[in-house]
Amino acid sequence: MLKPEKIIGYSLLILGVILLLFSIYEMVNVYTGATAAPNLFHLSDVSMPTGENETNVTLIQGAQLSQVPNLFAWFILMGFVMFAAGKIASIGVNMIKDVKVEIKEAVQVPKEMGKQ
Repeated sequence: MLKPEKIIGYSLLILGVILLLFSIYEMVNVYTGATAAPNLFHLSDVSMPTGENETNVTLIQGAQLSQVPNLFAWFILMGFVMFAAGKIASIGVNMIKDVKVEIKEAVQVPKEMGKQ
């Protein structure tokens, strides 16, 4: 029978690996264009007046301009998930390991403390 610490350790290890794989999968999907990054930033079009008939020429569309900060925010979020997943898996591994303590020398009590 497994100790409860080992069961929790294996659970944390599995959770950490799942979170790592999820974040890698999502990052690959977003950066290859299979799915879109969440729209956190909505920037407007960048336009410039032409001087003729007071018309504006659009230099960069807002959707394209918003894509850079959205991808950066997605990268930061998935980086945080990967960091947290690594820590969770590390805690799980530490709980799975057996800790053995060996004493090489006997500890002697100082004479002053032994008299009381």
